[in-house]
Amino acid sequence: MDINAYLAKQYSPQPCWELVADVYVTELDAIAVDYKTVNRSIREMASAFRIAIHKSAHGFSKIDEPVDYCIVLLGKSDKIGIHHCGVYYQGKVLHAMPDATMYEELSAIRDRFEVVEFWAK
Repeated sequence: MDINAYLAKQYSPQPCWELVADVYVTELDAIAVDYKTVNRSIREMASAFRIAIHKSAHGFSKIDEPVDYCIVLLGKSDKIGIHHCGVYYQGKVLHAMPDATMYEELSAIRDRFEVVEFWAK
C-alpha cells in the first residue's frame, strides 16, 4: 500500500469512513461496508459505524489484535462511543480528519482514544 498516495488526498468534511472505503476499494478490490458519510452528530456517526460493521453482510468480526488492513474503530470514551475510524497497516493507523490524513503509531492512537476496536474479515 502506498501510504503517501492516501496522505496526499483530501476527503469530504467527514473523511474517516470515506478513507476506509477508499483503501478497501483500491487495495482489496472490495467495498468494506455500505455506510455513506453525510453530516451527522458524533452520536449518529457512532450508531452508523456500529450498524455498518456489526451487522455487515461482508463478514467482519471483532479481533483482539490488529492485522494489516483491519478496520480500526475509535472513540474518545465509552459514553460517547465509536465516532472515528481508520485502517491498520504495518503497526500504524491510517485515518483522516477534516483537515488532514494521518498515518500514526498505534500507541499514539491509544493515548488519544479510550475505545479502540479492530475488525477484520
